[in-house]
Amino acid sequence: MSIDKELREELRQVADSMHCPPELYGRVQQSYQHYVNDKRGRLSMKKRMIAGIAAVAILIPSAAFAASYLADDIFGSSTTIEQHGGTQEDYQEIEGMLQAAKGKLTEDEFKEYMELTKQVVQLKLKITDEKGVKHEEKLTQEEQQQFEQLASKLAPYFEKINSN
Repeated sequence: MSIDKELREELRQVADSMHCPPELYGRVQQSYQHYVNDKRGRLSMKKRMIAGIAAVAILIPSAAFAASYLADDIFGSSTTIEQHGGTQEDYQEIEGMLQAAKGKLTEDEFKEYMELTKQVVQLKLKITDEKGVKHEEKLTQEEQQQFEQLASKLAPYFEKINSN
């Protein structure tokens, strides 16, 4: 028999003959339970942290995507512009113009600009068919005058937006 096997056998016999006091079993069990509870608490904290990060990673882009378009305030939705011969790209271009205006005008100016633009667009939608062709003869004399007045009121805003 090799020395390793003899040593292992001797240690096994000594370990079998040893008897531990019952208090030692209780202390070991209590220590192990304390260790498991600490470990479980740290693990759930890690899980909570990961869940929080995942929630933020999902919610922030969703909130940005769900943010309303400024063009929706004017058209209602992109389908309105598509029903009058426009495309989604046209809608995005209008949205870009409105965002630029919001950045360059003061808050009061922008509110006035949006109101005037909304009125002009309503008139333009009235004269535009589903193919995008404008029929200005559909406007009454009063509506034509209103259109011209709105265009003259919007001119300073366009100058301010395009100047910077």
